[in-house]
Amino acid sequence: MKTMTNLKRYGTTVALAILLTACGGDDGEPGEPGEPGGQPAVDISSLHITFSDITMEDGVATVNYRVSNQDDDPVVGIPSTTYIAAQLLPQGYTGSGDSSQWQFFTSETCPTSCVGEYTDHKNGYYSYQFSAAFDGMNNIEYQAGSTQRLVIKLGGDSLPDGTALPLINEHYDWQAPNNGESSEPTYTRNLIKIETCNTCHNDLAFHRGRYNQVETCVSCHNADHVSNPENIFPQMIHSKHLTGFPGSVANCQTCHAQDDTLPENANWAQVPTMEACGSCHTAIDFKAGQGHPAQANNSNCVACHNPDWTASAHNDSGDESALEQFKAEITAASLSGDTVSLTLKLSNPATGTAYTDSADKLDFLSDLRVYANWGTSFDYSASSGSNIRLKNITPISGSAGSYNYEISGLTVPAGSETDTGVLAIQGRICAADGVLGDCADTSFSTVNIKSSHQFFNAQALTDSGRRVVVTNETCGSCHGDQQLNIHGSRNDLEGQCQLCHNPNRQADSTVANPSNANVDYKHFVHSIHSGNHADFADINYPGNIGNCGQCHTENNGVSTVALPLISTMKPLAIDDGTFTSPTAAICSDCHLSDAAKNHMTQQGAVFMGTEADATAGTESCATCHGQGSSYDVLKVHPIQ
Repeated sequence: MKTMTNLKRYGTTVALAILLTACGGDDGEPGEPGEPGGQPAVDISSLHITFSDITMEDGVATVNYRVSNQDDDPVVGIPSTTYIAAQLLPQGYTGSGDSSQWQFFTSETCPTSCVGEYTDHKNGYYSYQFSAAFDGMNNIEYQAGSTQRLVIKLGGDSLPDGTALPLINEHYDWQAPNNGESSEPTYTRNLIKIETCNTCHNDLAFHRGRYNQVETCVSCHNADHVSNPENIFPQMIHSKHLTGFPGSVANCQTCHAQDDTLPENANWAQVPTMEACGSCHTAIDFKAGQGHPAQANNSNCVACHNPDWTASAHNDSGDESALEQFKAEITAASLSGDTVSLTLKLSNPATGTAYTDSADKLDFLSDLRVYANWGTSFDYSASSGSNIRLKNITPISGSAGSYNYEISGLTVPAGSETDTGVLAIQGRICAADGVLGDCADTSFSTVNIKSSHQFFNAQALTDSGRRVVVTNETCGSCHGDQQLNIHGSRNDLEGQCQLCHNPNRQADSTVANPSNANVDYKHFVHSIHSGNHADFADINYPGNIGNCGQCHTENNGVSTVALPLISTMKPLAIDDGTFTSPTAAICSDCHLSDAAKNHMTQQGAVFMGTEADATAGTESCATCHGQGSSYDVLKVHPIQ
């Protein structure tokens, strides 16, 4: 290891600052003697790397950079840093139709196995000179006009005084001749953001958690560094998402999200290649001509698979445009006895006009249903919502797009007449290429509308109803916004599912943990995502299962995970007539061990006891796990 001890340019900078100070003027707060830039950071919750420049001398790169904490205080004494260098060949360089490609030069770690020259300037500034010229490293020819990338990885260890350093990967793209300073690159290859990945994965990191940025991954996972072609980044990521993906794997923009800050975010449609396409279309052997006309290379791909065609084939094929032409909304509702009367309006939002025909007469409408249940304060009175199918019935009255219907048979327990109920809409329209059409015509396929729900009381519609625990947006961060269709066309995960998946459902008493054998929404969803439900044992949750904030929303600024639970929360009903107390039932969805169960029991929880005992309020969980307490669930869970 070579370690430089002089300050070189930084010494010159300090000297110049002293001269300027002698001439008068205010250059801000002075630094400590020998440590310009202020006192070293003491509290470090996050790290930031600021690149000063990269210079080239006879093809050898030297990088100068600053490391600071969350308050911009300099961080001094970093014990270990990894430097990764890569080069980007432009699109078409390796052959007509080929995509741009990263090439790996080297990875050098200091000071443990440092082969270059590493300098800690003791003021937050650092320098590193690579061990040799890039040209020829890893048998790669250095292209002065190409985009170069430097990745710095540091953290995960501690300063000499024991201060822990959080992990950071930071990259810098540049280009430079063999001698001279670097400049802005003329092109790059940034297709997706780690933030998009982390909408499902939380904190995606690999290789013992050391690398957590897409820009780092592609610098190493390329054809010039990995021996297995399946581990080249695009092929590797595509193939890993072919199974267990929570949304439509054909929707490339789930990951390749449209983002104007990424000039190449449309690359997935603009640059089709055998390598990228074949990693999803695994039944095709392009060169052998199996499943596709034989292709010797990528030169002809875009001739047939132009960007518009590719984008159309890998999204909703105009479904979103079709959905924009139909809206079903409840505009009035009231309750009399066990019957809810409602008014339904059908309109075309694209034109701002109402459909003059009722649902049973619209030929492009495949299905439209309205479900109802009562009692939002106690999570509903019936285990299944009453419903009507509007394609099969004639409205009671109405015209000009607004029609009146009734749903009878609601269960309204005595004393709950002042409570509220909910109405949920689901359905399908028929369309092709964004145009609505006659469902009898087989050229038109069905498209699920976005389900919705509306609360009502005895007199009118109301905005107040059942508490919101999860939202379609939080669920949609993985599943797509209301794209997860259950029982055909039910996709309002926020408020529709609970009409039937509620505490009136009973758990199986014969299984080890009845909480995981219940379809009450809260237990059902927890056990599915944790892989503890018998029917969903193969679920591989992509994020941190303890990050409740991935799905849960906030109510008045407080996460709906917080204890204590609402006072009307019902215990878990079990089919042998026993009950488990509310908090224990929810916590045991994930905390399954005997030790956890014993702990809950010691704090007043009831497992498979009488209803009277399970509702007696003996649970003292909130004493330690409530908001602001020592073991607040909002603190002990890794909620982000």
